Amino acid sequence: ASHPSRRARRGGRNGFHMTPLSPSRLALAAALLCAGQAHAALQPASEAPLARRSDTVCRHHADNSLDCVTENQFTILKPAGKDLLSRIDFTYPDTDKLDVLDGEVRQQNGRVVKLDKSQVETRAAPNPYAGVSRDKQTWIAFPELAVGSVVRYKIQRHIASPPLSRELLRRLDFDAEPTRDDSFRFELSSTRPLLWRGEQMDDFRIEQSDGGKRVVVEQKAPRYLNLTNEWDNSALRSWPRLSIATSASPQDHFGVYAGRYNQILAAPLPPAAAAEVAAQRGKPAAEQAAAFMRHINRHYRYLNDQRLAERGLVPFTLAEIEQHGYGDCKDLATLLTAMLRAAGVEAEPTLVFRGNFAAEPLLPGLGTVNHMIVRAVVDGKPEWLDPTNPFFVPDRIMPDLQDRTSYRIGGDGQVREERIPPQPARQTSRSERVETLSRDGSARVAIRAEVSGWPLVQLAMQDRYQGAASTDQSLCHAVNKQARECKVSRAATGFLQPARYPVKMDSVDLRAVEKISGLYLYDPGLQHDWDGFDSYLANGNLADVYLGDAEITEREVTLHGARAIQPPFSCQASSRWFDLSLRQQKTADGIRYQYRLTRKARWLSHDEIASPEFIRFNRQARACAIQARQIIKL
Repeated sequence: ASHPSRRARRGGRNGFHMTPLSPSRLALAAALLCAGQAHAALQPASEAPLARRSDTVCRHHADNSLDCVTENQFTILKPAGKDLLSRIDFTYPDTDKLDVLDGEVRQQNGRVVKLDKSQVETRAAPNPYAGVSRDKQTWIAFPELAVGSVVRYKIQRHIASPPLSRELLRRLDFDAEPTRDDSFRFELSSTRPLLWRGEQMDDFRIEQSDGGKRVVVEQKAPRYLNLTNEWDNSALRSWPRLSIATSASPQDHFGVYAGRYNQILAAPLPPAAAAEVAAQRGKPAAEQAAAFMRHINRHYRYLNDQRLAERGLVPFTLAEIEQHGYGDCKDLATLLTAMLRAAGVEAEPTLVFRGNFAAEPLLPGLGTVNHMIVRAVVDGKPEWLDPTNPFFVPDRIMPDLQDRTSYRIGGDGQVREERIPPQPARQTSRSERVETLSRDGSARVAIRAEVSGWPLVQLAMQDRYQGAASTDQSLCHAVNKQARECKVSRAATGFLQPARYPVKMDSVDLRAVEKISGLYLYDPGLQHDWDGFDSYLANGNLADVYLGDAEITEREVTLHGARAIQPPFSCQASSRWFDLSLRQQKTADGIRYQYRLTRKARWLSHDEIASPEFIRFNRQARACAIQARQIIKL
C-alpha cells in the first residue's frame, strides 16, 4: 500500500525489474549540496502530521500463500495529515485478492461517518515506467477529513505464492516517515517453523511460540522518526528492521529457480543471437563480452512485461525473448548468459539489489533482490555485467551494483552467495586549462581534458536523452563563470565507453578574475566541497551522504600574464576518505596550479563526518584549497 499504510513489507511479490537510468538522474557533475540556512534535525514528535495505531494478523499456508487482516487507525494531527490521507492506494497483482472490510471517520465532536461503497474503487493499476502489467489497484477516499479526525479502516488480503516459490520472507521496516506510531502489533503464524533476525529492534518486543510457528512483534511505546532539511544526496542507511522467514538458506529460497533457468539456458540460441556469437568466435573474451552487450542494446529494449503470465523470477525462453524484441532484467541477463556460455565464457545469472545503497539482508529471500545481472569470468577475473543499461564500461562495476551481496545461480543448480566489492578509485578525469588573462578581467580559455568511468557515463547519458548540443552548453557553463564564444570539440558518444575520452574546449570567460582596487582576485572554487561539510555540521544534518564512485581527478591550470603576490606553495591533506594535494609555482609568463583529489569512499556516514578525525581533515583540506584563491597582478 502507498503511504501511510506501508508497514509489513514483503518485497519481490510481483517479480522484479529495474528502471534504467532516467534523464532526471543525469546531472553532469555530482556536487555536494548544502541545505542553505535551514537546520536539519530529528523532527519533534509534536510536529508529526499523523498518529497511527496498527494491527496485522497473517497466516502462512502450506502452499506458501499468505492471508493477512490489517486494521489501521490514523489521527490527523496537522493540516499536512489531511493530504497524506487524502487517498490511500493498495496496488497488488491480479493473482491476489484484497477486500476493504470496514472503514469510518470519527470527528472530534463524536460524529461517525461510515465508509460508503462509493468511496472504495478497484481498477487496473497504472503501468510502471518501462513496463506493462496486470496489477490491480484499490483505493479508499475518506470524506470530511479535518485536523482531529480519526480515520480507521480494515482490509483483508490474500497474497498468492510467487511462481515456483516455496519459502516465505516477510520484512518489517521502520524507517523514517512523517507518521507517529502510537502502537504497532504484527502477528505471523505458519504451518512451518519460523526464524527471525532483527536490527535496532530495542523499541519492540518479539515473542515466538507454538513450536516456533508463531511470531508476534509489538511496539513497547509510541515512537517517531523523521528527518527534515537533509541533503538531496543523503539517506538513512540504518533503521529498525526485522525479517521473518521459513529458511535462512539462499539455496532454499532461490535454488528452486535454478532448474528452470538451466532448462531455459540449455535451449539452442535463437538465430540472431547465434549469428552474433558466430561472428565473434575466436576473438578475446573481453571483446566478445562487449560485442554481446552491444548486440543486446541494439536489438532489444528494456521492458518488463507481466501481461502474458505471472512470472516472478522466471524469464521468458530464449526464443520468446528474441521474438518479442524486448525483455526485463531477468530476460536480458538470461540471453546474455546463454550467448557468453555459447562462446565458452563462464557466466551465471546473478540476483542482486540495485541502487546506490543496498542494506545487508538479514535473511535471504525475494524481498532482498530487485534485479538480475550476469557474473562472467573474463580474462580470469569476475565481471558484473548489466545488459539493461544503455551503456557499457568494460572492466568497471557500476556504482549501483557495488558493495553488496549477490546470489549466483550456477549451472549445477547451486546458489552461491558472493559479495560484489566496492570499486577501487581510478582516474576519471584529467584536465589542462590555460587561461590568457586580460586587464578587463576576461580570459581566453583553452581546456584539454580526458574523462572516463562514471563521469563519462553521465556525459553519454545527457547526449542520449537531451542531445549533444545541450551537453556542450552544460560543459561551457560548468567551466566558465560567464562563457562566450565557447566551442566544444569531442567525438560522438555511444554505447561502448572508451578507456579515455578526449574533450577540447575553447572559450572566452568574461569573468575569469575579479578586479579589486587595481589588483585581481582569482578563485577556482576548490573549497566548495569542504565548505559543504562545514555546513552539514553547522546545520545539524544527520543522514549519511552519498559521494558517488571512488575516483581520482587531476587539474592543471596555467594563468598566462599573471603574477602572484604570495610566494609559491604546496599543501596536502590526507585521510581514509580523501587525499588532496595542491601546488602553485611560477612559470616564465604566469602562474601554474596543480591539483589532485582522490575520493576513496562511496558514502560518508553521519558519525564519520562528525568524527574528530574527519573534522580535522576537512579543516586541513579547506585551508589548502583556499590558498588557491589569490590576489594577482596583470
